[in-house]
Amino acid sequence: MFDYFKKARAKLIEAFEKMPNEEFTKSRGLSFESIKDVFVHTAMVEDNWLHYRFAGLGPSTSHKFQDFKNIEDVKKYIAEVDAKTAKLFGRITNQDLRKSFKRSLPDGKEEVLELEQVLYHVPFEIIYHYGEIFAEFWRMKVDAPYYSYLAYSREKAT
Repeated sequence: MFDYFKKARAKLIEAFEKMPNEEFTKSRGLSFESIKDVFVHTAMVEDNWLHYRFAGLGPSTSHKFQDFKNIEDVKKYIAEVDAKTAKLFGRITNQDLRKSFKRSLPDGKEEVLELEQVLYHVPFEIIYHYGEIFAEFWRMKVDAPYYSYLAYSREKAT
């Protein structure tokens, strides 16, 4: 799934590169301020859950949305996250899937999660926000770069 999202993300990046930076960073009233921020959030979700919370480094990266001024800044961050994720997947074991860690909730309570749960959560979060970006593209009358999992599977098989 993570490989699929990496390929789908590359198609979104191609679309963003064709878009004026003002459109990419414009306030749109989405779940996050701009298309850029929604897209950065998807990378932060992966980074925060897999490379901070699970690794025991704290709840989140120190990056803020305002650190990213354009698609080049975003691509650099995504490359860093991709490298960390590839390294993690290169060493992860079945036992690691059962490793648990705590997360503080907004009401002050804590929940305990296993890595396996998070490996489901991250793709679902990404799907949600990619759909949000696609809806905004359609509102803007921009063709969204749809890339189905079935198309990915066919390409991977050849």
